[in-house]
Amino acid sequence: MAIAEAKFDSEDELQRWAFDNIASFLPGACLIDGFQITTTSGKNGVPDGFAFSFHDRDWYVVECELLQHGVWPHIAEQITRFVVAVQNPDTLRKIRDRLFEHILAQEMAEDVSRTLETSTERLHQQLELFIEGVQPRIAIFIDETNRDLQDMAHALDIPTSIFRIQKFIVDGKPEYYSPDKQAPVIESEPTERGPASDYDIIELMGGGKLAETAGRFKCYAMSDGSVVHIKRSKLHSREQYYWYGITTAALGHIEEFKVTHIVFAMGEFGFAKVPMETIREYLSHTGTSKNPDGSVRHYHCLISHDPEPELYWSKEQPKYSLTEYFQPFD
Repeated sequence: MAIAEAKFDSEDELQRWAFDNIASFLPGACLIDGFQITTTSGKNGVPDGFAFSFHDRDWYVVECELLQHGVWPHIAEQITRFVVAVQNPDTLRKIRDRLFEHILAQEMAEDVSRTLETSTERLHQQLELFIEGVQPRIAIFIDETNRDLQDMAHALDIPTSIFRIQKFIVDGKPEYYSPDKQAPVIESEPTERGPASDYDIIELMGGGKLAETAGRFKCYAMSDGSVVHIKRSKLHSREQYYWYGITTAALGHIEEFKVTHIVFAMGEFGFAKVPMETIREYLSHTGTSKNPDGSVRHYHCLISHDPEPELYWSKEQPKYSLTEYFQPFD
């Protein structure tokens, strides 16, 4: 059997295979073709597609690229334009309407309504909440990666997953392969910004110092003997909650560095220093996003925007009062 690695003839070739196999990379995702989206200043762009995982409460702007076109002159410019465009309310409404039309055309309304825990009569309204209330993500399918592409992904103020696809000629015929077993080769989860820096929060908790770093992961040794890792979220105003994702990689670092608490910084509101015992119990029943092999990719954490905030996931699951751990910024 003759096997030789080959280059893609075009981005269209890569895109066709990626879209035909999208469920292997984003399990359960509903894929729709791309269309023009616009920034608030009127700059247009056309992503290759959009993918929606209603069960995992994730949605993606999908782009297929060849590395040979260049990270900075081509890929970064397009992706940045898409990131800015999905902050435009008009673009979000357009995505909502196109998604709704697709669901109706594919006779998926009952299934999607059931997943989103709503009725078919209220589905359009619920899709608006889904699109505006869930932070969009970027999914890039590409033939190769390099340091520039990795740096670009980590610089974006939006979660980004990059998947590699390779082409081979086997006995004269093209075949395609995911060398990373359908998992992202590069994945970024940017830190949410707030009015207080890590330094400010550490000082408000009595002082400490940087203990360990691993990539973007940091933990601090506090003067009281605890070891903390800080996570941030903006306030999702419509739902009145703060959302955090805890990846399995972060949990690995938490174990490695003996982190005792996660500090959840809540926009401009305040922060809660929560013991890992409480968080581990919470993670045992919260929602997750999964890899294609069924393993957990990251855990979802919600905290209510209340004078007495609670860590929760749904009405059916236990809630954890954070009142004793909470400290306002003002």
